[in-house]
Amino acid sequence: MGTADEFLNSFFSTYPQARDGKLSMDELNQLVGEYQQKINSRPIDDFDGLSPEQMNFLLYAPFSPDAILQFSEDLDLYVNEVPLFKLSEMLINEIQQAGKLKLTANGNLPVRICEMLCNQNLIYWPFMKYVKRIREEEVPYLWPLKQYLIDSGIVKKRNNVLSVTKNGEKLLKESKAFQFKQILNYIAMRFHWGNWYHIQDDGQYGQLGWAYSLALLSKYGDTPRISEFYSLKLIQAFGKDLWDGPNRVKVSKDTEEFHRAYRVRFFEHFASWFGMVEIDMNDQSSLFERDEQTIRKSILFDQVFKVNL
Repeated sequence: MGTADEFLNSFFSTYPQARDGKLSMDELNQLVGEYQQKINSRPIDDFDGLSPEQMNFLLYAPFSPDAILQFSEDLDLYVNEVPLFKLSEMLINEIQQAGKLKLTANGNLPVRICEMLCNQNLIYWPFMKYVKRIREEEVPYLWPLKQYLIDSGIVKKRNNVLSVTKNGEKLLKESKAFQFKQILNYIAMRFHWGNWYHIQDDGQYGQLGWAYSLALLSKYGDTPRISEFYSLKLIQAFGKDLWDGPNRVKVSKDTEEFHRAYRVRFFEHFASWFGMVEIDMNDQSSLFERDEQTIRKSILFDQVFKVNL
């Protein structure tokens, strides 16, 4: 039985009077509309109690007036504490002061700029101590930071030189909150998360439903939990092909890849770079065995976001 048949059977079960042919087309359309609204607004277990309507906003229109995820009214007071935003300001300032910032032969940021940004110690990366020379291609947050400025039209790259554009100058006159929203939207929705952990999933694990993950973090993040607690909920919502029966996830290479990609992309990169989480490595002896790290939301999370659950 298809989805349309299921809808009609359920509709006629709820409104048996719709079968007798006595209702006009306008009356039928009104009942269908009412029933569709009921379906869209009822809680769904697979969405952790959210309705299809709430999930639709999180997927396609996060931060819109009707979405449960919103920015804090006091956002301006706290954005300077967001690591990636603070680094973006520093990089823009360096480009402005230089007038024209010459890149390396490979088109990367100069080593001195990379060292300056990394020496701020704003973003923790456990492999940093193994980097012999700090370069853009070695540190995972440097290239996305530069690419944000270029793709957003804040700076232009011409003849292997970066300079601030007129549009960039206009943006820098906007409020801190406005500028923060620009970089968050870029990293969340325009930047391809497959760059952070490459598997054959088109970057969806972690990036698909990122706003839903923020809502989950708001709800459950006060208690330290392993990342798999959250990735299981994403599988339940979006990865039914990974189920092995009712409410049971397959134990397979595919699910392991999902959990690992989700952890690296959403928590270790996106949420961490924006200062939304605190990650406890649990004093593990090996940096390559990170599955048991625990995560909780940061104080900054509730200063930047509000979630109306």
